[in-house]
Amino acid sequence: MKEIIISTLKIIAPIAVALIVFAQGLKVSPTQVLMYFKARPWLILRSLLAVLVLVPAAALAIILLLKPAPEVAVGLAILVACPPAPLMLKGAPKMGGGSAAYMASLHLSLAVLAFITVPICLDMLSIPLGFNTEVDLVAMAMILGRTILIPIGLGLAVHSFFPTFADTIGPKLDKAGAIGLLVVVLFALVALFPALLKMDPWSYLVMVAVCAVALAIGHGLGPRDPRDRTILAVESGVRHPVLALTIAASNFTPQKALPVLVPCVLVFIAVAVVYLLWQKRSLAAA
Repeated sequence: MKEIIISTLKIIAPIAVALIVFAQGLKVSPTQVLMYFKARPWLILRSLLAVLVLVPAAALAIILLLKPAPEVAVGLAILVACPPAPLMLKGAPKMGGGSAAYMASLHLSLAVLAFITVPICLDMLSIPLGFNTEVDLVAMAMILGRTILIPIGLGLAVHSFFPTFADTIGPKLDKAGAIGLLVVVLFALVALFPALLKMDPWSYLVMVAVCAVALAIGHGLGPRDPRDRTILAVESGVRHPVLALTIAASNFTPQKALPVLVPCVLVFIAVAVVYLLWQKRSLAAA
């Protein structure tokens, strides 16, 4: 039964993520995205520095300091090495009020750079933590293409040529993706609930600490506009779950990887949602 659920998740999860990303792409014009690369290149570079360099470095420091179980340390290392965060493409602009174009530009940049940054980051983290991983670039290209590059690209194109249609179909696709994602979360909880209970409290504390520090790095290095700070914060604090799970499963078998990676992913999302709610309340009060 567990294997059937896991196989179902492998099908539903990428489709749900792709629908959400496509729906968000429908809300943004290509001109808005290009504006960030032309008018604010230093913001993009600073954002990439936060996500790709400072967050993995901070995660490594926390892991070495707090010393979680070895499998948790490896799981966290793989997760922080795998941006961007497609699950936040909807939540961050909606709850934090930030620019959807800014987040789309970050997603595209991180997805393209992932072919270089993910293997390098994993190699750098594997040395002090003592593990070995191999990254299948073909599998990575398929995941990033299906969940980010193609959906965002299609969304931007449809918005550009058929704006009225984009405004009409976008909310429906967004809702369908959200329902699919909810099914994925529920199925994952059912399949891996015993593993969630077996995870020791210290490991959960380390997961929370890594995510909280990552959010703080993004928030601190974000733009002056507090709403756009939310964008970089969640991009720094949440990673690509499908990509991380694929890398972990291909190196350590799904039976070993899922009980560790799924709790990490759920904790990261939960902490990010708490941050978004706090930001939303702070912005409303301001």
